[in-house]
Amino acid sequence: MTDNVYTSDVTVDQATTAQLAESIRLREERIAENIDELVGRIHPKVLATRAVNKAKSEVVEEDGSPKPEIIALGAGAVLGVAALIVGLSGRKRG
Repeated sequence: MTDNVYTSDVTVDQATTAQLAESIRLREERIAENIDELVGRIHPKVLATRAVNKAKSEVVEEDGSPKPEIIALGAGAVLGVAALIVGLSGRKRG
């Protein structure tokens, strides 16, 4: 019989106090590791880095060059805003 209750075939009824204490310690250790991992996943810096990488992948090719469709979209937006400004400035005020 081993002292490691978590990985052994010892039941709670058959375990000694030392085995139960070790089992509790091992479970607490695993829970603490899981909490540390979850906290790491939701840390603001990790979330920000993930968001930046996702945004960058939408705009930049693997080789670092900008994606042509993004350039076209940006140019279209600039032209649309310019046309709107020209159109609104040309209206006569009544």
